[in-house]
Amino acid sequence: MKAFLTASFDAPSRARLERLMPVHVEDWRVTKQLFFDGAEFARRIREEGCDVVVVEADLVHREVIEGVDLRMIGVCRGDPVNVDVALATERGIPVFHTPARNADAVADLTLCFMLMVARHVRQGVDFVRGKDTPWSGAGDYLKMYEAMHGVELGGRTVGLVGFGAIGRRVAKRAQAFGSRVVAFDPHLPDAVFEEAGVARDTLDGVVEQADFLSIHVPDVPETRGLVGAAQIARMKPGAYFVNTARAAAVEEEPLYQALASGRIRAAAFDVLWNEPASAEDRFVKLDNVIVTPHVGGATHDVIAHQGQMVCDSIEAWLAGRRPPWIANPSVFRGAAG
Repeated sequence: MKAFLTASFDAPSRARLERLMPVHVEDWRVTKQLFFDGAEFARRIREEGCDVVVVEADLVHREVIEGVDLRMIGVCRGDPVNVDVALATERGIPVFHTPARNADAVADLTLCFMLMVARHVRQGVDFVRGKDTPWSGAGDYLKMYEAMHGVELGGRTVGLVGFGAIGRRVAKRAQAFGSRVVAFDPHLPDAVFEEAGVARDTLDGVVEQADFLSIHVPDVPETRGLVGAAQIARMKPGAYFVNTARAAAVEEEPLYQALASGRIRAAAFDVLWNEPASAEDRFVKLDNVIVTPHVGGATHDVIAHQGQMVCDSIEAWLAGRRPPWIANPSVFRGAAG
């Protein structure tokens, strides 16, 4: 076997993979290239004599799967949406993925956002740097100091819409600050909430209780517009809103109006309805909104996590053990393919 590696791996993970097979590396962060043309990708894989691919965002669809005699596919994503998993399964090719590889990174950013909006961090930094703020100008220090009074997370209620890997990590971090946490997720048993010490409620119940409302659902049809005008109207006046998941889960217009009017005190987003984020976006222009350019998973640690997880799965497969992270477990027969 020989692997065609376009995903970013840390040095220890790459060394692990190289102990298992020769590796041809075209790290997309180095080449600045992603393979969206299946025929071209298949041609490059064949040229390098590879029969294993490990990707992050490259497309591994029919042209690749039918154009190359692949033995394994590794995908450094929680959900391998860029791979034709059904076709790979038909052909008996295991698809290894990396669920929750970025869960800690996104949870960290979520808590960072909560603290930033709670304590007016962006406005304070702008004031010190002499940028235009509501308190700019000589003699406005006392006005700024008074306006910068914020709130503590301790004693507040953090409401989570979605209680998967990221939501559970956010809950643990918020609880460490002394927050009460309530969450909505219809797909989990009560035991998951009980074990985490988190109150379970309906979507409307979570929205109504939250001092800080944070979104943690995937972008699937059933979650689009999940938090709509009715839910936004139920939020406490002066509540804070955070979204590090997907913008599509929230109706844009009612949220904008609630922020522009000040009914929702402040918000922080790592995702927007129009990406990449632009200085001209109407949310970016609001003084009570912080926006980052979809970088929740952008840590060196995530690169290490995904490399370790893919290597764990490949090693298990070669040893005849069921891989810990396999998107199509039906192909596993108890021995290496």
